[in-house]
Amino acid sequence: MDETTPLLPDEAIAAVLSDDQLDRVPNKDVVGFDPNGDTENPMDWPKAYKWGIVALLAFMAFTVTFTCISVVPIANRIVDDLDHGKASSSASILLVTIWELGEAAGPLVIAPLSEVFGRYPVMNVANVLFIAFTILAALSQTTTVVITARALTGLAVASNVLSPAIIGDMFISEERGAAMSIVQLAPLIGGSVGPAIAGAIAQTAGWRQTLWMGAGLAAACEVMFLTCFRETYKVPILKRRASRLRKETGNSALKTEFDVGDGGHSWQVIWDSMMRPWIVLKSSFVLQVLSLFGSFVFTYFYIMSTTLPSILEERYDFTPAATGLAFVTFSKYYAAGDPGRLGESFD
Repeated sequence: MDETTPLLPDEAIAAVLSDDQLDRVPNKDVVGFDPNGDTENPMDWPKAYKWGIVALLAFMAFTVTFTCISVVPIANRIVDDLDHGKASSSASILLVTIWELGEAAGPLVIAPLSEVFGRYPVMNVANVLFIAFTILAALSQTTTVVITARALTGLAVASNVLSPAIIGDMFISEERGAAMSIVQLAPLIGGSVGPAIAGAIAQTAGWRQTLWMGAGLAAACEVMFLTCFRETYKVPILKRRASRLRKETGNSALKTEFDVGDGGHSWQVIWDSMMRPWIVLKSSFVLQVLSLFGSFVFTYFYIMSTTLPSILEERYDFTPAATGLAFVTFSKYYAAGDPGRLGESFD
């Protein structure tokens, strides 16, 4: 099947993809990119700049995973400190896993918003919220607040959602594999060094410093996004160009090929985009099986992540730093494509 073939049945497309009901009748009033080369077309940007954006996306992916996984070896210590020695195993488990609840819900809003307002504003707003919620977690004085902050931080993760879309905006299909490989490698590194660094820092300077480090990395990423990143989604780029040309030429008939013929409201487009994944999931048995498999993999990973620290510290007298180093094994086998052998490393 060609990659551009819709997964949705025709009736679902008619009901949901109203934002794709585009006026594509060619005429002199349609504003588009110059096929001979256009400096505003992300596909025509210099390769060095495009690969710089890929490196920035990889850095953000590393930061997100680092911030998520870094609390794993120190969750018990965080809860014990905030609850004044009355640590709850359920609270420490929730502290680790609640992130994924937010990260699962966030894409349903972030992706549609990026299709309406563009990648640049959505990415930057989400990154600022990510930093703010990470700081809130670092300043938390109760377990409830830190758990809530972790959920909100997961909700604000935009890089995992928008990175593939941004790469698709800049590269032709034959070049996307290499770019995606770099972005996908970064979380493996973050998941490996995050617990190790967090354990060492928590042991010497306290657990709050670990969260401050995550906030600092995210802030550094955001500074680079604000200064180096440009809009990559061609719809807002062309709409801005059309608006500019209408003012310069006085031709009010100028429009882009993406102007919706029926004048659909932006919030309706967002709602339709939010519903699209559920319709695709319902319509594809293969996706249902893959989703079920992914849920089992994540369940296994978090069972290991939440039980391993207490086992190593209570039964084997591991320090937080040594416990964090044990998580290097996760990245080793995930990078090798054999997560099923994780358990053998601790036998």
